[in-house]
Amino acid sequence: MTRRIPGGDEAFDDALRVARMYYLLGLTTTEIAKQIGLPRPTVSRLLSWAKESGLVEFRINDHRERQLSIETKLEDMFHLADVKVVPCPPDQRVEERQRSVAAFTAHYLNGLVKAGSTISLAWGATISLLAKSLIPKPLPGVTIVQLNGSGNSGLGTEFAAEIISTFAQNYTAAAHLLPIPAYFDDPNTKEAMFRERSIRRIRTIAETAQILLFSIGVPDADSYVYRAGYVENREFIALRNQGVVGDIGTVFFRVDGSYKDIEMNLRSSGPELATLADHQHAICLVAGEKKLPGLLGALRGGFLNTLIIDQPTAELLVKNS
Repeated sequence: MTRRIPGGDEAFDDALRVARMYYLLGLTTTEIAKQIGLPRPTVSRLLSWAKESGLVEFRINDHRERQLSIETKLEDMFHLADVKVVPCPPDQRVEERQRSVAAFTAHYLNGLVKAGSTISLAWGATISLLAKSLIPKPLPGVTIVQLNGSGNSGLGTEFAAEIISTFAQNYTAAAHLLPIPAYFDDPNTKEAMFRERSIRRIRTIAETAQILLFSIGVPDADSYVYRAGYVENREFIALRNQGVVGDIGTVFFRVDGSYKDIEMNLRSSGPELATLADHQHAICLVAGEKKLPGLLGALRGGFLNTLIIDQPTAELLVKNS
């Protein structure tokens, strides 16, 4: 209950009027004093009484509290080292949420990268957005390396090279491209190429990087692997029939995290998914509900240890897990 101000109703009305002018209109105590004809010390006393009596109440709406709750739940559910939920309105377009996740990750990444760091990148639409959001941090001895091949498509080769180049420029880093196809025609050709000393050297750099960055490619979202022609229609149908829900670095997997018996993976230049979480920071960026089945598969397979995700998708993930 509001405690009455000494001086009766007139003083109460003055306190109410002063509080509205100060808190709602943003006027200073000097401006209020001039307008209502009271001394400034009296205005200050009325404001103090308004707070002490409960006439004016303050409330802090900390939406971060809910985010922290979701982060903790996901860390516990999937045994993750770190989860970051990026606040986004539930009705926000997926493209805007993707940009928010990319911008957040750029800040997060700069907190991890230090002199001598190696960053391995699985190129794709989300990592391209991240590249465009990077915050310059020149450092000595940083290395940027391409995780999986990008051949088979001229546009894909340029796309991957641009991402690697942007990261390298941002950190004044050495850049290592992986000049092989995304998918080989024959598994034997792949094995022979992987034995080549120059290719083996780049793959070793990628496999031992402290930081790994990737997203989940899914058939029903704006995934570069699918829209750039890496997967032919007959292959797409075969993947569907095998229960594939997504890919990481051009290696496909199912919703239960299984992947070793998927035929197309035998021809993929991508990584061994089971070892991804061995990186100190295996960071997966996700935005949008269409990526949820793929994300669930990646989590069940244990392919990541760090997740950065938009809040609406994170809430769905908790609900469906």
